[in-house]
Amino acid sequence: MKTAVVTGATGFIGKALTEHLLENGYHVYAVGRDVSQLGELEGSALTCVKAGFFDYDTLHERIPGADTFYHLAWDGAYGPKTADYALQMDNARHACDGLMQAMKIGCKKFVLAGTVAELEILEHIDKNVCHPRGTCIYAAAKLTAEMMCKTLAAQNGIGFNCGLFANIVGPGDRSKRSTNSILHQFLEGKAPKLVKGEGLNDWLYVKDAVRLIRAMGEAGVNMKTYYIGHTDLWPLRKIIERARDVAAPGLELTFGEIPDQFLTDYSYISTRALWEDTGVRAEYDFDTAIRETAEWVKTLEF
Repeated sequence: MKTAVVTGATGFIGKALTEHLLENGYHVYAVGRDVSQLGELEGSALTCVKAGFFDYDTLHERIPGADTFYHLAWDGAYGPKTADYALQMDNARHACDGLMQAMKIGCKKFVLAGTVAELEILEHIDKNVCHPRGTCIYAAAKLTAEMMCKTLAAQNGIGFNCGLFANIVGPGDRSKRSTNSILHQFLEGKAPKLVKGEGLNDWLYVKDAVRLIRAMGEAGVNMKTYYIGHTDLWPLRKIIERARDVAAPGLELTFGEIPDQFLTDYSYISTRALWEDTGVRAEYDFDTAIRETAEWVKTLEF
């Protein structure tokens, strides 16, 4: 039986990944601060490991062995905490702690959850354009974690991949990120204030996201960073209009009421590399994904 460690296993993506791995024949060591949230996933192939960041030094004593270590745990991935430099620097250090534990556990590969926002940092560095947002502190910490973990992995002979996650949507996301907020306003019959939406963007359904993450862990080329999203991207305006057509048909939208803070330059990453290397790509129907996400958003309080 394949075995995997998943940190951040009680979070939106971590829980979905844990469930997906269990469904595909894995024994999963699910690491989180409150593993009681995984109660509905109980089974002989699931071992819950209650641990926060400051307990990571004991993981190798509590996990007898695993093939792959998926590190998704990260504090402050959205909201005001993205600009908390001390917190974000700590996150990068804890990612390195996770990698060192993965080696002690005997894992063959360490997979780090990155963010597409890292591309913004790369563009700032490449073009010497410096108009960074507060979110850049979070993105810079993710890029720091990626490079530090990649270096440690190379020096110590453990496989490594990083996945730059697109905007991931779906049931289980309790945040008030823009994706959920826009759908909530649609369901209320309200038109949200919107940017022009001319730049490329991506809303990836969580069921596709975990398929791509597993593919990266199983067959990703060593030391390679992959985009975790669709192979073909749409302008943000098209994404929002399609989501409107599903959640609030006929609602009139006005684009450009608020300025675009930043347009992601996707030329810094291949959106097709994971498909080319593993044969796995996002396939979930967009309208169905929005419909199922909207049903979930109805259960949330804003």
